[in-house]
Amino acid sequence: MTNKLKFNDDFKYERLYGTISGYTTTYNCFNLGIPFEQSIRSFLGFCDEVVVLDGCSDDGTHEKLLELQQEFGEGKLQVYQNEFDLTDPSIDGSQKSFARALCQHEFLIQFDGDEIANEDDYNKWKMITKRFPKDADILHLPVVELWGDLEHATGRHHAWKWRMSRNKPEITHGINKNARLTNEETGMVYAKKGKSDGCEMINAMTLEMLPHVGFYNSRFEIARLQMPEEYANGMNEIFDKLPSVWHTSWLDLPNKVKQLQPGGMWDRLWSLLFQEEAQNRFPGVDFSKQGEVDDLVRELYVSGGETSDQVKYKFELRKKAPKLLQEWWDNA
Repeated sequence: MTNKLKFNDDFKYERLYGTISGYTTTYNCFNLGIPFEQSIRSFLGFCDEVVVLDGCSDDGTHEKLLELQQEFGEGKLQVYQNEFDLTDPSIDGSQKSFARALCQHEFLIQFDGDEIANEDDYNKWKMITKRFPKDADILHLPVVELWGDLEHATGRHHAWKWRMSRNKPEITHGINKNARLTNEETGMVYAKKGKSDGCEMINAMTLEMLPHVGFYNSRFEIARLQMPEEYANGMNEIFDKLPSVWHTSWLDLPNKVKQLQPGGMWDRLWSLLFQEEAQNRFPGVDFSKQGEVDDLVRELYVSGGETSDQVKYKFELRKKAPKLLQEWWDNA
């Protein structure tokens, strides 16, 4: 006898999709002005579980994570802590690799605390698990790289990131083989400048970079470098069709400049990763003079990039920012 299915509006065909674990790391996000709560809430909108590895924050970040865990339940949001060595150049990759290893589901999505998924894309993320290329383990997907407000993105860098992958033990995070150097005094591994961000996806055994597939190709890259208007139109179409993550790193330009100036948090992290002295990202700016800092912020906002960028411009976004991000930005 054939069993008949009764259709109803609430039936979402959940069993047709693969299961997803999202994972992220946190550290003193309140002090750094990072919308980590909104980020986690957005990925909980479609992930079967979210794993958060906190670096023993002391600014209230961990307490907020525990509140969220109580709200969503431990089965949905798992919170761990790992006290890390702030002198270790490879710590970012290590933390991400630990978080990844704690994930249970078939497909994994890595996101940072300053990245937020759009509610319009929740079902698209689920659908990708059914359309994931059979001959691939890692999929790169678009990033909306916000610049100074919620209406503009920058074209200074390519707009993709290794985002979704199969849950295989040979995939981890770290400094890739070709970029690895060793400090002879400390024995710690650090990276060649420009060759690693410290946390790319690599083979756990060989440390080689892993192959990935996705939408981005040479046509988009040529357009980004030479045809900004065509690139903007193409990327806006991509943002509308594919699940895209909204990256807020350069949304609050004054805060970003503060963290990148000599001695700032991001300056310290990049200097640690590359084992360099404090980097001078903004030559000629006296950070003891607020007027010069304000001028720098205005210049960055207008130009859409830093002086050192090969190209710098910003373009208008046609898609509205995620509601969680809009609410956070309105109250920031």
